[in-house]
Amino acid sequence: MNFAKGILETRKQTYRHLSKLLKTIPLDTPTTVELSPGYEIRVTLFDANHCAGSVMFLIEGLDGKAILYTGDIRSETWLVNSLVQNPILVPYTLGRKRLDCLYLDTTFATKSDMHRAFPCKAEGLRELLEKISAYPADTIFYFQCWTFGYENVWIALSAALGSQVHLDNYRWRLYKALGDVSQTSMPEPREANALCGFTCGNHQTKGCLTKDTAARIHSCEKGAHCAITDDKSKVVHIVPIVSRTSNGTEIAEVGAGGGQGDLDQVHELEISDLQTMSQLMALCASNIQNPETVSKILKLLSSLAGQSGRLRVDMSKIPEGNDSDDIPLEKVTDILRSVATVSAVNNGNSELEEVTTNALPRTITFPYSRHSSYSELRELVAAFKPRDIYPCTVDEMSWNESTSMRSLFGDLCSDDVFAHDNEMREKTRERLERFTAKQQAMYTQTTDETESDYENEDNRNTTTQVKRLASQSKHQEQQERPSDESQNSSTEYVSAQASLYPASQSEPHDPKESSGSQPSIGPFSAAPISANQMDRSKSVRRWAYDAATELHGIDWAAFGGLQCTKNTPNEPELGTTDS
Repeated sequence: MNFAKGILETRKQTYRHLSKLLKTIPLDTPTTVELSPGYEIRVTLFDANHCAGSVMFLIEGLDGKAILYTGDIRSETWLVNSLVQNPILVPYTLGRKRLDCLYLDTTFATKSDMHRAFPCKAEGLRELLEKISAYPADTIFYFQCWTFGYENVWIALSAALGSQVHLDNYRWRLYKALGDVSQTSMPEPREANALCGFTCGNHQTKGCLTKDTAARIHSCEKGAHCAITDDKSKVVHIVPIVSRTSNGTEIAEVGAGGGQGDLDQVHELEISDLQTMSQLMALCASNIQNPETVSKILKLLSSLAGQSGRLRVDMSKIPEGNDSDDIPLEKVTDILRSVATVSAVNNGNSELEEVTTNALPRTITFPYSRHSSYSELRELVAAFKPRDIYPCTVDEMSWNESTSMRSLFGDLCSDDVFAHDNEMREKTRERLERFTAKQQAMYTQTTDETESDYENEDNRNTTTQVKRLASQSKHQEQQERPSDESQNSSTEYVSAQASLYPASQSEPHDPKESSGSQPSIGPFSAAPISANQMDRSKSVRRWAYDAATELHGIDWAAFGGLQCTKNTPNEPELGTTDS
């Protein structure tokens, strides 16, 4: 917000700068495109049966090579039959020519029962129209259209119910552009007239889309504050699905109803700091006369202080003809008034519950996939018999031989070399090598750190316990030593050791007896030692012996002679001349 200029500076992504660079070409018409001086290709577009304006690209080179790029496609049987008979494609379907590569929409290219076969679009529309015919004539229907590709559903609903379909301002402007194409030399999509209307003589025929909220059918964006759909108790929802499994489980399309589709717009008002917020509050207080409304707005803005400073807003208040990227701040207060009012209403209302009225469900589902099933893809591949197939969609991390092009379509192709499969095998090999190297590096690092920790811990434990033992032994010696100083001090040390440590602890101990035992070093019990430490027990005992003899000037027999220091029967004791 720029308070100095009194405007809200918006950031909009537009492509106006490309209008003089992008050129349109008609459907089913070979068009020569010069890529560089002396180098040309021929491009032909074919309907892809996915959404309004979706097409496939046939690209033919001067050297005789050719590829077909499908993009998103619903290759139903009727579409495949029309492609087989298309005069431009006859050499590749019924003739001797073969596509060098078919770039294929592999969204549902799996052999699983879930994606093997889908009802055709016509069957889905038949089911939908049969279901809505059971509702009273005053029923309001909301079609949950979250992305492009459901234009034929609008046309079918409008024709069956005799009502137009209400769209929010953003969606209306998108589809209105299809009708504007007819005023230019550019080719228009085949759905344009049915959606946006056309002129017949002196009469203007309306299309099935409208901005009038009084319509019985709605596909406006949720949260666009439509007076009809906001009253959820009177609305029946229509939700498209991909298909149903044999047991009746419905398969929803990924992303459906997620609120972030192609037709859903999320506008956010960014409040960067407290000064901006205070200025905005002052602006609202001065421009809005209703104290209750002002209170709601101030409460709404205050709630942003502990959040991200972003507020989702409705930009439908912007005049339709406004092409400027900036909005007067006066309009911002109108937007905030609307947001605050709706927020207060929503806080008091719960979401629509899935209940029935007069035995009729509040939600209607019908199968209408925008992408091909596996069987439909095989039918398309069989019609062309290409030399190679390259997938348009693929998950590299989950790729395996069962999802390779050879496995899915190899029996339908005219060659046996699949470039994408070879690429994925190489990437899988490289990823496995990186993983193996990473695991080895982690193992080596962990082993080094563990050994270092073990050695440091062994040294600390041994030193601490040697010092503790020496201190306890000397204290015991002073209390029990007789007046005869000539008595052998080694005997007194042994006596002290025997009193401090039970006989069971002084028995010879083999570290390999059991993994759960705690091995001893000299006459004292060590801290818990792992298997790796037990393997290095000889070096640890050697260190303990050196520490005892060097620090205290006594031999091993006097200080630790009650404990065996052998690892094997043939190994000499520590402290002997052979050790």
